[in-house]
Amino acid sequence: MMGYSPKSFEAVRANRQPLLTALAALSITELVIHYEGGGDSGDVTEFEVFPVELRQGDGDIENILKTQQMSYHCLAGEYQDGEYRYFLQEQSISIDAALRDFALTWVDAHHGGWENNDGGSGKVTIHVTEGIFRLEHTEYYTECSNYEYDL
Repeated sequence: MMGYSPKSFEAVRANRQPLLTALAALSITELVIHYEGGGDSGDVTEFEVFPVELRQGDGDIENILKTQQMSYHCLAGEYQDGEYRYFLQEQSISIDAALRDFALTWVDAHHGGWENNDGGSGKVTIHVTEGIFRLEHTEYYTECSNYEYDL
């Protein structure tokens, strides 16, 4: 995943419908992507897949997400003439990798550097049947109070 760029928003918009289509094809009605980080690193920590029966069914949904490929617009960058230029590059990647990249690209677009210092956490919920995506993000910070007294 690359750092903030207006292209991050373009990538999120470009990948919205392909993700909905891929999840609907697997009979997933809702998927929640949890992420957290701090101290200069962060990543996706868990997927919740609904309906729950899909996780206990014949095909083991986690393996299906990791092996089934989809067309995805990855955010890429090149250093040219003293600056980075960002662009979208279509690739075939696993649905698992696409979901991870999508969530982290979306949070980074709104909260660049969210994983630094005290960090943050959140979740991306995809309501497949309604076509609704929601990002809920929490930033962590250390608060302090300073006092000085002279006598």
